Parts: sequence; C-alpha cells; structure tokens
Amino acid sequence: MDLLLSIVSSTLIFILFRSFPKYKVDTLQAVVANYFVAFTCGIMLFSNDLSVLKDQEIMQASPYAFLCGVLFISLFVIMGISSQKNGVATTSIAVKMSMALSVLFVLLVKSIPININSSIPLLLAVTGVFLVSYQDQTKKGTGSVWMLGVLFLGSACLDLVLFFVQDAWLPKFHQGIFASLGFGMAGCLGIIYLCVLRLQKKLVFDLRSWLGGIVLGIPNYFSIYLLVKAYGSMGIEPQQVLSIANVGVVMASALVGFLLFKEPFSWKKGWGLVLCLLALSLSLISFEEIFS
Repeated sequence: MDLLLSIVSSTLIFILFRSFPKYKVDTLQAVVANYFVAFTCGIMLFSNDLSVLKDQEIMQASPYAFLCGVLFISLFVIMGISSQKNGVATTSIAVKMSMALSVLFVLLVKSIPININSSIPLLLAVTGVFLVSYQDQTKKGTGSVWMLGVLFLGSACLDLVLFFVQDAWLPKFHQGIFASLGFGMAGCLGIIYLCVLRLQKKLVFDLRSWLGGIVLGIPNYFSIYLLVKAYGSMGIEPQQVLSIANVGVVMASALVGFLLFKEPFSWKKGWGLVLCLLALSLSLISFEEIFS
C-alpha cells in the first residue's frame, strides 16, 4: 500500500505541473513554497517522534538531508519546466528511465547476481518506458533535450541516495522526519535563490504561485516518504521496489497524459504500456514460481 500511494502521489505531481500554465502559476515560486509545506507536513505528522530524537542524531542526518535538498530543488524545478515544454510522458522517460542505472547499481552494491529473474523484468521495463514516452524529436518546438539528460542522471542519484539512507547510512532514523529535513533544506535553498532573483529585479512574488505550491507540497511529501518507507515495508528486494515505483509512475502519468491532457496515442505507446504491465508483474514474482 505504501508503494501504491507513493505512485499516486508522484502522478499527482505531474498533473499539477502540467496544470500550472493554465492558472498562470510560476513553477519556481510554487516549487519553493511546496517544500515548506512538505516540511510542515512531516513535522506535524511526526511531532511526537521528533521530540524523542537526540540532537546528535539530527546532526548526523543533516548532511544527507542537505544532499537530498539540493537534488530535490534542482530536479523538481527542471521537472516542472520539462513537463510543460516536453510533455508529461516525455519528462517521465527522463525521470523513470533512470531506474535502469539505479537498479543496476543496487544489484552491484548488494552483490545480487544479475540473472534472468532480475534482468528480464528490467529489460521489459526499460523497453516499455521508452515506447510509452517516446516522441518524435524531429519536430520543432518539442522541448529542451538537455533537461531530459539532467533529469536522467539526477533522478538516478536521488533514487540511490534515498535507498542508501534507509539501507546503510541511517537505517534506524525515522523515515518521515528525514524526508521533512530534506524538504526543509530544499526550501531554504530555494528561498535564498528567490531572494537573489528578487534583488536582481528578475522576479516578482506572486500569491497565486505560492498557493499552487501549497497544493503541490502535500503529494510531494508523501511521494518521497512513502517510497522510503516502502523499502522496509514491502518485503521484497530494493531493486524490485525501485522498478515497480518507476514503472508505475510512468504508466499512471502516461495514462493521465492521454486521457486528461489529450497527449497523442500510438501503437508504440500501447505496446509500451503492455510491456510495463508485464514488467510490473514479473517484478513481484520469479520465473521459478511461474514454471514450478
């Protein structure tokens, strides 16, 4: 259930980003506002647990939270702009194709052999995500390709940081509070950047954008918190959690793009959805179970 709700929350983020231009919401200001809301969500939900933590434990977690904060704010801004310029589905491919890099690294770190049980679902997932998200880049005005490259590498780094925090760096630290610390760091970095832009007279603060950020902050918090929680609650291997989370968001956001935002549908995307669904199924079971 944690992983399913994380997928739903991540899909809501794409929907909100895609809707921002319609309501004249400035993405950067909304992103900064959303991090303070996400920080507040965690502090309010787990205030009792926060009072039990020692100062030494919080100090130990702070460098990792700062690293997450840097990745949060930079990737989130680029993801928001890319969702508008490149489309929901194309942005998904950059963010979620990074799962291949993340999963392979986790397999190497955990010394898990790369066999048919791990490679076939991954190959199906990568192929399916590509087919779902592929768009003809020969057309003018399709978007900014450099954003997709940054999102690919940066998203892989974020996945790995969140995994290592739960698995090795801070295995006993409260996951909900850690997510809040990361969001708080991102919010502080964001407000500094906004102030610099304001001093340079490149920014006008907009109340509507901050209200949009408030709405965005709630699903953003739960998308991260529930993903980190899923590593320990799902009872499956971490690379399976990564694969299911990424493919699930791709499928959901692609369907939303087709149905809600009328993004073009083709046979490639149809077959991509089929392969993604098959990859999800095989990620939960092994081939020995199928043929036993």
